Amino acid sequence: MTEALIEKSELTRACAASEQSLLVSSVVESSDLYEPDSVVWKYDRSGGVSQWEDRKVAAHVERIISSADSHDYVVMSSEGEVIFDVFSGGAIERMTGAGTWIDGAKGHGRMLALARIEDTLYSSGNGGQIYVRSQPNQWRILTNDLLFDPDAHARLSKTAPPTDDPRFLPWLMESRSKRPRNISFHDINGLGHDAIYLCGVEGTKPVLCFWDGSALHELKVHLEEAALTGIHIEHADSVWICGREGVLLHGSYARGFTPVNLRQQLNLFHMITPYRGKLELPSSVRPGGLFEFDPGTSDLRRFSPALPKLRGEYIFYAGAVGDVLWVVGQKDIFRFDGSEWERIEHPRL
Repeated sequence: MTEALIEKSELTRACAASEQSLLVSSVVESSDLYEPDSVVWKYDRSGGVSQWEDRKVAAHVERIISSADSHDYVVMSSEGEVIFDVFSGGAIERMTGAGTWIDGAKGHGRMLALARIEDTLYSSGNGGQIYVRSQPNQWRILTNDLLFDPDAHARLSKTAPPTDDPRFLPWLMESRSKRPRNISFHDINGLGHDAIYLCGVEGTKPVLCFWDGSALHELKVHLEEAALTGIHIEHADSVWICGREGVLLHGSYARGFTPVNLRQQLNLFHMITPYRGKLELPSSVRPGGLFEFDPGTSDLRRFSPALPKLRGEYIFYAGAVGDVLWVVGQKDIFRFDGSEWERIEHPRL
C-alpha cells in the first residue's frame, strides 16, 4: 500500500455487520469519481479493544454488504466485480457484460446496488441492468425487459445533423421518442424471489419496479421529477422508498405508492434505516445531516441528539444493528449506543 493512497483519504461506502463491527472503503482524497483503487477497512471492538484491519482492492467499491454468516463481507465494484470474504479469502466473481471500461463490458453501464434476498445475491445498475447469482461464480441477467440497447442508441446518434445545423433542434426533439430507454436502478431489495423492488431514475423521472418471479412490473410514481435511491421493506404491505428532492414514498405493489407529505426541502436522501421504531435518513445536501422520520406522526426532523460536528462535508450512510446506530461520512465515523454519540477515529483520515 503506497503512502499516497493512505495519507489523504476519504470514505466512500460502509456496512455495519454488528454492534461492534463496521466495514468502510476509502479512496485517495483527490481521486477521480470512479477511481479503480480502494482500500477496505474493518473496524472491530468486540474484544474490548478497538482494532483496524485493511485490504487494498484494485476496484472502485460501489456497495458493501455483510456475508450470509455476518462474519465477513461481500464487496461489489461499479464494474460488476464481486469480492467474497474480502478479509479471509478474496475470491472474485464477475457479472459478465456489466461495467464500462472492464473487458467484456457490453455498454450498459456501471453496477450500483447489491442485495441478499433469500440467500441469493441480486444486483442492479445503469442501463436497466438486473443480475442474479444463480450459483457460485454464475451471474445472469434476470430480465431484458428494461435493458438499455447501446447499438440502437449508436444507430440513432449517427443520424444527427451537426449541432450548428438548423435541422439539429428538430432532430433532437423528434429523436427523443425513438431513443432506447436508459434507466439507472440505484437500489434493489426484496422479501423473496417473487417479491423484489427496484428503484431509480430515467433522465429526471423516478422509476419504481416490482419483480414477481416471472415478470417485471413498472409501478406508477406520482412525481414529475426525482431520483429514487433507497428501499426499506417493513413487511409485504409496507415498503418505504426514499430519494433526491426530499422524496419519501410509502406503499406496496398490491396497493400502490403515494408520496409522504414532508416539509418543503430538497434533501438528497441516500438510504432508509429502521432504528427504535423510526426511520433514519442520511442526507448529504439541501440540507445535509441525519434525519429521522416517525411513521406514526409523519414527522420528519433532525436526529436527536445531534451528530457531533462533521470533519468532512457530508454523510452518506446510516446503519443500525441491535441498539447501535452507525453513521459514516466523507471524513467521519460515528457510533450511537442509544444515549450518546461516539466518534470513531480512523487511522488514515
